[in-house]
Amino acid sequence: MYPSIYRAMRLFWPGGLETRRHLNELEYTQRLSREELRAFQLARLRGLVKHAYERVPFYRERYRREGIHPDDIQSLEDFHALPFVNKEDIRANLDSMIAQGFPKADLVPNHTGGSTGEPLHFFVGRSFWWWNAANEFRMRRWHGIREGERTAWIWGDQRDMPDWSWRRRLRARIMNQRFLNAFSLTRPKMEAFADMLVLWQPRLIIGYSTALFLFAQFLKGEGIDSIRPRLVEATAEKLWKPQRDLIEEVFHCPVVNHYSSREMGTMAYECEQGALHALDDVRYMEVISDGEAAKPGELGEVVVTSFNHLAMPFIRYKNDDVAIRSDERCACGRGLSVIREIVGRSNDYLVTSEGQFVHSEFFAYLLRARPEVFSYQVYQPDKRHLNIKIVCRQRVDPTWLDDVRRAIRSRFGDPMHISVELVNDIELTPAGKHRYIISEVRPDFV
Repeated sequence: MYPSIYRAMRLFWPGGLETRRHLNELEYTQRLSREELRAFQLARLRGLVKHAYERVPFYRERYRREGIHPDDIQSLEDFHALPFVNKEDIRANLDSMIAQGFPKADLVPNHTGGSTGEPLHFFVGRSFWWWNAANEFRMRRWHGIREGERTAWIWGDQRDMPDWSWRRRLRARIMNQRFLNAFSLTRPKMEAFADMLVLWQPRLIIGYSTALFLFAQFLKGEGIDSIRPRLVEATAEKLWKPQRDLIEEVFHCPVVNHYSSREMGTMAYECEQGALHALDDVRYMEVISDGEAAKPGELGEVVVTSFNHLAMPFIRYKNDDVAIRSDERCACGRGLSVIREIVGRSNDYLVTSEGQFVHSEFFAYLLRARPEVFSYQVYQPDKRHLNIKIVCRQRVDPTWLDDVRRAIRSRFGDPMHISVELVNDIELTPAGKHRYIISEVRPDFV
């Protein structure tokens, strides 16, 4: 009864009617044939490039410099000739990437968490969130989950958490949501959350992949197997098969992989047949190897274009992820293409001396607001030592370092030996990657 009342009430929220219209459209476009979907994508891409050329200084100047005009885009192959955009382009040209004449009241600043690098600041229009909400509602319907049903979150981004404001807590209650903070997975907090879930019985559980895995390990260790959601949704990190297997065992339901990011929203989602679908009717996703489309089964860079970022378009955006495409057709009957695997998204966990787990994104959110920080690396060899290396853009004084240490100690506790070292650079792995978190500690209840 309550979910039906909630869905009716939601129509009167800001963007409620728009979200419902978008949802109805997506229910239709996901059933287009692949040929129809390609035509749909081409029309959207041509309109987006025209919009960017006419209203966004960054794209207009770049395309003119490359001798590109929107009328040149007559096929998807023509679109593939457009230059890529990366995070450095956005950081260096943020102001000129905003569409001219876009209503300032509808312009919303945002930023990534920076868990895999330096945070990226950007802007979105309010309508983007309505499209993204419709997209998520559509995906969860694949598994019989409708908006307003009981949802438990194991989450950590304070922008999404209702902890600090009674209004946000009230909103979470109205939306039928409950939260466990993934930044502080203590045994007492997990016990309390588990007791609540046994009684409340959520229909859906959403969380960081590693946080869900750790909570499932805790439940199994405690012999708690009476929490029975219909679906568990793992996101923000790569979901490994051992994690999926244990989570499904503990919760007695399917686990789906939700591939998303703060700047792009949802990009891929698993259907009821187990295929990870690129959401081709809201994002145009390419997998690129050596500048060309990767063959099915071949590793490549993810390049994404969003149809719904009009305030600040993301066109052929390299998001630093790596994926493998598939040419299979899914038995679910949808025309949406299939991703075999998202390869390059994972985080580690850190632990306090008392055995309390702290999600690696704690450091991303601790340091992201500090403009002095260029990069960092956290190494935890055991439960009593935490070594942090920081590369700064500029000189910092001892007071700044003391403030960082205090913030870390407030989370990890007094027994932890915390070393914060300023360095000129941080060595890359043999593969040329930067590891922000290196942890050799496992929880007591694993």
